[in-house]
Amino acid sequence: MRLLFISNLFPDTSQPWRGLDNVTLLHAMRALRPEVDMRVLCLRPGHCFWLGRGCAQKPRAGDEVFHPSYHWAPYVPKFGGLNDRLSELAVRRALRSLPADWSPDALLVPWLFPDACGVNRCRALAGIPLLTVAQGSDVHRYLDMPLRRRSILHLAGRATIITRSEDLRQRLLRAGADERRVRTLYNGVDPGTFRPGDKAEARAALGLPTGGKMALFVGNFLPVKGLDLLIRAAAQARLALPEPLHLVMIGSGPLEAELMRLAESTGLGRSQLIFAGRKAPAEVAQFMRAADAVCLSSHNEGVPNVLLESLASGRPLVTTHVGGIAEILDPSPGGGLLVHGRVSEDYAAALVKALISPPAPEALAEYAARYSWDKCARSYWAVLASLCPSFG
Repeated sequence: MRLLFISNLFPDTSQPWRGLDNVTLLHAMRALRPEVDMRVLCLRPGHCFWLGRGCAQKPRAGDEVFHPSYHWAPYVPKFGGLNDRLSELAVRRALRSLPADWSPDALLVPWLFPDACGVNRCRALAGIPLLTVAQGSDVHRYLDMPLRRRSILHLAGRATIITRSEDLRQRLLRAGADERRVRTLYNGVDPGTFRPGDKAEARAALGLPTGGKMALFVGNFLPVKGLDLLIRAAAQARLALPEPLHLVMIGSGPLEAELMRLAESTGLGRSQLIFAGRKAPAEVAQFMRAADAVCLSSHNEGVPNVLLESLASGRPLVTTHVGGIAEILDPSPGGGLLVHGRVSEDYAAALVKALISPPAPEALAEYAARYSWDKCARSYWAVLASLCPSFG
């Protein structure tokens, strides 16, 4: 049995955080079915495709079991609606790197456009069962763009699509996708890594301030994350608290300098705003144990990994009410506060409430344990078995 994974969302040594949810899923699937030969073609957007140059990325330690090979894919931002055609060229070239006697029984392709749409156009892969994954903005944004929408709906006529939230599924159905081909499967969390722990010990181990309250953000510093709202709200929340408030931000991105300037203009200076850089999952888990609450302020989301990681760590989540977040938070035992709209005073009030009256960490962790990666992987194998009986 052979499963081929194709996507730009797969990590390497230079970007070990890229596509972490995808590679974690693959490892969980492999743990359940080690007899399946799973291979990865990672297509990275870059101009080197036209020059015929090889892609020099290397897999992280442990990911070699998937025999990953990295390839350049052409990408033209100003003509984004045609990038599925360019992706098809990259797929055709990348397929040459597979052993001559190796052909897949099924395809797993996260990211609808251009990745899965490019695979769908590739004649060499026609007729092979295709399971693709909608992750967020490939639905939120691209269904509003005519060329991409047409390509995604054409894909939906052949592929089975997994959405990582029910909200994403409903958006696809409203766009015209066949409900028999679209189903929701939430991502997982590793409760062995993300678990409650002593806050003071975690702060001491990380060299963080030991006193006061601490809020944590984990993600990319991009416009879609709406971080201006978070910083303004944190600056207002610290004035309503009887003790100091620190905002720790894990990640990186083009907005970092702008965010620091905004923080200083609102009174949240360098001593209160801590940029921690990118961190591996085990380090993120330690930061969560050090925090009092985890924060999101996005304009749109699917069901972000940080949501389940926060709950598994026993920390409440303060977040804007977007995407599928409520699907997880509403049934939880007081695991978070949903902020409607983008008024910083409302977000600040929710943050203060979470910091002053947090839920019981053990109850949150117990609730989050139902979303394990093992359970998620079993669901993926079940879907693949329905598409390809040899995986049964």
